[in-house]
Amino acid sequence: MKTVQRLFKGFSFLFPLLLYALRVSDASALQGGEVVIDGRVTIAVEVAQNAQEQARGLGGRTSLPKGRGMLFPFDAAKPREFWMKGMLIPIDILWIREGKIVAINASIAPPRSHETPAIVSHVADLVLEVPAGFALEMGIKVGQAVHVRNEKSRD
Repeated sequence: MKTVQRLFKGFSFLFPLLLYALRVSDASALQGGEVVIDGRVTIAVEVAQNAQEQARGLGGRTSLPKGRGMLFPFDAAKPREFWMKGMLIPIDILWIREGKIVAINASIAPPRSHETPAIVSHVADLVLEVPAGFALEMGIKVGQAVHVRNEKSRD
């Protein structure tokens, strides 16, 4: 009986570590790049290329360091809808069309357990998620130019 209890305790300790390792390897599998805004703000990004990566987005993450973000490239400028399902951290969402910021949703909070997740939308061909407050802190504004580097479809 003690052997089973030890095994169970060991598994209950190792299981969260395994989940963390899988989440980290999942994130590192995303293609990386840089986004430069207004020629002066550089953000290291993970690029969510396919529908599965885009659906997951930053959901489940407990932090997003300053100067980092997630980029969602699309083939054409169309109405895009993003929601905060599974989000644990607040973010800013920058909507980009034809190389310029067209809208900013600032400091969108994650939903509380009893709330319906927020839904935001805008016409865009790129969407950039960064930590909440980053756009204001860095003086990022609608109309500023956006250049993406090291991302295959946008070089």
